[in-house]
Amino acid sequence: MNQPITSYTELMAGIQAQVGALGLKLTDFDDLAGFPAGLSGKVFGLLQVKRLGPEKMFDALRAAGLRLRLEIDPEQEAKMRNRISENYLPRQATQSRQGHASSLPSSAVLSRVLKPLGRIGGKQRWANKTQKERSEHMKMMVTSHSDLSRCRGSPQPRSGGGGRHRRRYRVTKLLNLSARYSLAP
Repeated sequence: MNQPITSYTELMAGIQAQVGALGLKLTDFDDLAGFPAGLSGKVFGLLQVKRLGPEKMFDALRAAGLRLRLEIDPEQEAKMRNRISENYLPRQATQSRQGHASSLPSSAVLSRVLKPLGRIGGKQRWANKTQKERSEHMKMMVTSHSDLSRCRGSPQPRSGGGGRHRRRYRVTKLLNLSARYSLAP
């Protein structure tokens, strides 16, 4: 099985052919690949009711004993180079380098990365505190929560970007509260 694949459907057909060559039932392939029961039938079936995302696709490839190899297609590369030269300017040396973000990471990315670290630090902080210190800390948290709820209820100016200003006001208020109640161990 060494053929070029140019679409998602062809890739799924190739994986399905390899699963058949291995003599596996789709329910057994689900277990082997770590999929929920019945997912392979929906992915490899005639209607392809569901599609595999990047992570699950590589799980399916590994479970089928396959791997991907990226190769340059000379014919397609020639077409793309021709199109690029006609329609696009070459990248200038003074432009930003590839792989560098033009903005800071989003809060979703930061929370996903920092949340597990925060849990570890929180456990250590609580383990080193006495019962009295824990009680005082919990009282402080209740007080700051009531301060935040009062902050949310305050009227905000109505302007074109009101939501952004409200969020900025809340973040500023939260930072002021955290500075007032230092959470350092």
